[in-house]
Amino acid sequence: MEIQDIHVGHQLHVSAASATGGGLNPLPNPTRDPTSLVGIGGCIFANGCVLIGNPLSYPALAEATLMVSRASAITNPLAAKTPSIFKVTSKANVPPTPLDVMIGDPAAGMVGMTLNTAMINIVESVAINIVAPIRNSSGNKAHLGGSQQVGAEVNTGTKVCTGLKVEQSTNVDNGVRCVNGVTKSPTILGRFFSGYSAKNKSFDIEHPNKKGWRLRHVCVEGPEAAIYIRGKLKGTHIIDIPEYWQGLVDYDTITVNLTPCGKPDLSLYVKEIGDDKIILSSDHLTQVECFYQVWANRIGPELHVEYEGESPADYPGDQSDYSVAGYHYDRREKI
Repeated sequence: MEIQDIHVGHQLHVSAASATGGGLNPLPNPTRDPTSLVGIGGCIFANGCVLIGNPLSYPALAEATLMVSRASAITNPLAAKTPSIFKVTSKANVPPTPLDVMIGDPAAGMVGMTLNTAMINIVESVAINIVAPIRNSSGNKAHLGGSQQVGAEVNTGTKVCTGLKVEQSTNVDNGVRCVNGVTKSPTILGRFFSGYSAKNKSFDIEHPNKKGWRLRHVCVEGPEAAIYIRGKLKGTHIIDIPEYWQGLVDYDTITVNLTPCGKPDLSLYVKEIGDDKIILSSDHLTQVECFYQVWANRIGPELHVEYEGESPADYPGDQSDYSVAGYHYDRREKI
């Protein structure tokens, strides 16, 4: 029998029937109160499979309790114009419940779920909580914003980091680690020299090509007690100078290196050096994008890079600002 339209005033209840037409023992309708038999109006209860959309999407019989697909453009061209297959919303002046969608029952047991899709977009206003003993993912991952992690992390494979990385707290490495071509191991074989930390850390060795002379450098290795800051500017022309530089460095020794990135900028230059900032200028002032390095010499006694002598005791300058530990490492016997 084919009926054009059916209007149900209260509920639509579809129960199971036997092959001979007699009714089977129906399950209780969860939309009805079992005592008063009063149900919520507008509900549909089906004690069987429900198919919505194009039946050709499910050629097998009864693939699922609820089968939903996009409507057929051939059999129903109007319904096929709907943009989505499935949508859940609470925008009709109804306060959203804490769980608008639940898949599986935590009390009865978990279920599996498989998504085959080209793209998933999630816009969450509060939080996304994921509790899983094992979580596997493959492919490219893009993250924007802050990230917090609690617990152990195991990485297998190659990890590539581009940009500035800041780490606070203790970093423990077990195994061999390669840094800028130098292999570092947690096991140290040989002699170990240590000293105390003073205002400047230096090393003192025999001069490589002047007999009877010595050579002293201060870390960062160079012929000065230098300190630096570096970074990248984007959309600003101000380099902030750390507050602790005042009284620590000689401002007359400040040098600034600028490297435009993204595109050339021949108009970029240092306009002014103040106590707390360095001001740049450019024809593209609001679109400045460059790397920078700012170097300065620390306030202190003059450093004698080359001097005549047999040991650091022969250094001709003030020794009070320097700590030389294990200076005889250039003379020790090979192990």
